[in-house]
Amino acid sequence: MTSGNWPPLPKSIQTPRLLLRRFRLTDADDVYAYAQDPDWRRFLQTVPEPYERRHADTFVASRLLEDWQTRPGWAVEFAGQVVGVVHLWFQREHGRAEFGYTLARWLWGHGLMTEAVSAVIYEAFDKLPLRKITARAIATNIGSTRVMEKAGMQFEAVLRQHHVHRGQVVDLMHYGLLREEWEQQADAAR
Repeated sequence: MTSGNWPPLPKSIQTPRLLLRRFRLTDADDVYAYAQDPDWRRFLQTVPEPYERRHADTFVASRLLEDWQTRPGWAVEFAGQVVGVVHLWFQREHGRAEFGYTLARWLWGHGLMTEAVSAVIYEAFDKLPLRKITARAIATNIGSTRVMEKAGMQFEAVLRQHHVHRGQVVDLMHYGLLREEWEQQADAAR
């Protein structure tokens, strides 16, 4: 399978507690509600301060306009409410994808993001000719690095003073999961 004809990933993924699905315009209310929390925003570089309703509208509209073949992004729905997002960026020429994610702060620490990320990892490796999936986080974002580890990713590197985040120079933690590692984990889980 060449990089030009990858099949699309599912537009909805059901997990035991979550529905990952395409965004809808009406999701802007939920996005605006969780984005009001300054603790939710503290590790996110591109989120405006202060976060206004128009920012939620723009974010949801951008997710709807994004090309699903190159940058799929799922709204994370919990108990009928959108509480976050998981998205992938493909680097097809390298057989690689990188993902990003965020979750409403009031749901941190309950394993929901690990559940969502694990489901997306499964679909991506199961359906696409990927050899690796990567993710990164600011070194002080311990919750995010825990999600990556619980999803089976391996710590690969710390890029020291690699990024400027809200005016501060920070280290970035890089994680990766190779297809062979994912297959071993899937076999062990059976």
